[in-house]
Amino acid sequence: MSTQSFQPESNLLDAEQVCYQYEGTNIFGASLVNQYIYAATPEQAEAILTRARIDVDVITPRREGLRRRKKGLSREELGTFSIQLAERTKASDPIPKAIQDIARSTNNPLLRVALLDVYAEIRKESVNLDQAFSIRPDVFPEAFRHIIRVGTTKGDPSDMLAKYGQRQLLTAENMAKVKGALIYPSVVLSLAAIITLLLTYFILPRMGDMYQALLDPKSGSSLPWLTQALLSFSNFLVSLYGVLSLAVVISGIVVLIRWLRTDGGKDWFQRKSLNWPLIGKLIREFNAAHVIDLMSILAPVLTPTEFLREASAAALNVVYSETLDAIRESFRSGALDLTTAMAPYARLFGDEFAAAVATGEQTGRLATQLSNYAHLVDRRVQESTARLSKTVEPLTLIIAGLVIGLIVVAAYWPLFSLVGDLANKK
Repeated sequence: MSTQSFQPESNLLDAEQVCYQYEGTNIFGASLVNQYIYAATPEQAEAILTRARIDVDVITPRREGLRRRKKGLSREELGTFSIQLAERTKASDPIPKAIQDIARSTNNPLLRVALLDVYAEIRKESVNLDQAFSIRPDVFPEAFRHIIRVGTTKGDPSDMLAKYGQRQLLTAENMAKVKGALIYPSVVLSLAAIITLLLTYFILPRMGDMYQALLDPKSGSSLPWLTQALLSFSNFLVSLYGVLSLAVVISGIVVLIRWLRTDGGKDWFQRKSLNWPLIGKLIREFNAAHVIDLMSILAPVLTPTEFLREASAAALNVVYSETLDAIRESFRSGALDLTTAMAPYARLFGDEFAAAVATGEQTGRLATQLSNYAHLVDRRVQESTARLSKTVEPLTLIIAGLVIGLIVVAAYWPLFSLVGDLANKK
């Protein structure tokens, strides 16, 4: 393909990026197949590849398929962006320029468009940096905007941005581990439920007819009670009432999932999950590590009343948000020290939290003590997640094995009895 000299213009760099798939050969003559690159136009994509010493044979827009467009950034993406912005700010780049450069270099279409919107807002007069980010609340959460506001007010926000980004990455890692520990039992129990339904709908009714045909009415023999109960359950499921009951159960599950996505459902779930068996303590440790680390980030530049307010706004659980508000009010209006205000909440923050706060207040190193304690709780989260995985996996296998085992025993028990009766007759 012939390529002319291409000099990217500013408006072209800021245009929406398209994914182009290409084929060609690299500088060593190796064939490149099914590779792709992001650019505003095919000409820009071809020019970039040519400067990278790639001879392009074919370049076409890549089909995105049926993937839904993302509505927000993941924690990993937000954390990575925060760290990149912090590094560019440390390198003496003005924040507006750093935002524009990241927007032009990222391949994340949502982040790119959002940053360009923020950059356009920054160029307006009398607009603060946090106000510019607030025009895209779907991409940049309130906690991130608070970090930007506090950091720019106090001077250099790079250190706070870097710590915030690291916290987001660590929170995402902990959440992934917790979800991973619950995926295995969910898959096993789902497969067990599917197998149970298939057996009760298609296999057991036929086996029941076969057993009834083989039973000798003169001998007065009957099926074992376990088999009778299983056949009754199977007959109910295949009946009209059973189908309607199953439809009601499935509809109830769908309605429950949708309700849990509402504000009221999220509030209920967050409150109740802190007290659930097996995972309640893990969820408390996870939320405690998150808010305590945020307080350690804000403590060097804000008063206790201020960093408690900011941590409350950034909390992931409504109970922790309300608790931090109560601590802040007690500290502000009751003329208390921070240790006394936080002492009644050891169940939410851990038994050693009050001692860490007391040490920080007495030594003047509150931020350091909060950071160290947050890292301690993070390690406990990882240990609790490992224990949960080791506990739930065998428990799930036991439950699934018992259910399927009972069905198999109930289904084949009469078969052995009938074979024994026939052998005795002969």
